[in-house]
Amino acid sequence: MEAYQPQYQGSPNPVALIGVHLAKKGLSGAIACDLKRISRKKAQFRALSAAYKADYGVDFELTASTTGKEPCVLAKFDDGSTAMLLDARDLALAGGDIKKFDKTLRAKMLFFF
Repeated sequence: MEAYQPQYQGSPNPVALIGVHLAKKGLSGAIACDLKRISRKKAQFRALSAAYKADYGVDFELTASTTGKEPCVLAKFDDGSTAMLLDARDLALAGGDIKKFDKTLRAKMLFFF
C-alpha cells in the first residue's frame, strides 16, 4: 500500500488523531463516557488504531482536558493546526459501539483528509 497523499496539493498532512475526554466528573460525565467506553475496549481500540496508522499514516492518541469542548476527536496536522472531527454529539450517537465510531470517524475524515 502506498503512503497516504493529502486530498489537495499544498494541504497540511495529517499526523495524528487525538481523542479528548473529560478530565473531571461533572454534569457532562455521561457524554464523556462515550469516548472512554470506546477506548476501554483495549484489543478493539488497538486494532482500530493500527488500521488508522495503516490506512492514513496517523497515530491515535488519547488525552484528557477540561476546556469545555470534550469529549471530541481532533485531527492534528504537520503544520501544527488541528481540526475537530467528532464532537460530543457524534460520540454519543456511537453509543460506545466501536464499529459505529469507526464508520462515523472515517466519514468525517473525508472532509479533512
